[in-house]
Amino acid sequence: MQTDFSTALAHLQTFIRQIHPISEAEWEDFAAVWQPFEAKRKIILTHEAETEKYLYFVLEGVQRAYAVGDDGREATLVFTYPYSFSGVADSFLLQQPSRYFLKPSPPAPSCAPLSGKLTN
Repeated sequence: MQTDFSTALAHLQTFIRQIHPISEAEWEDFAAVWQPFEAKRKIILTHEAETEKYLYFVLEGVQRAYAVGDDGREATLVFTYPYSFSGVADSFLLQQPSRYFLKPSPPAPSCAPLSGKLTN
């Protein structure tokens, strides 16, 4: 199932306003930085040692953050589900290399911002 962009933004708005009420002007500014994004099959959204550039809002499917041990085994840290934020938060917020991988499981559409670059 593919979610159209206006419906995706409505889900995002509902999610945000459950956390904290914001004015219509604040919502419009916040909504303006989001764009549709669909992860392709078998893609890794964030690789270990890369800096997270995006914050995702999951619309369908599941995203999984995981680490890979010295023995090559994967250890899942968290699954994120619709309708919630996803991404490697510490890497995104601090703009430092990630210690984790992030990938959709299975591939599904998400919303992603135009830029993860933080400004003062």
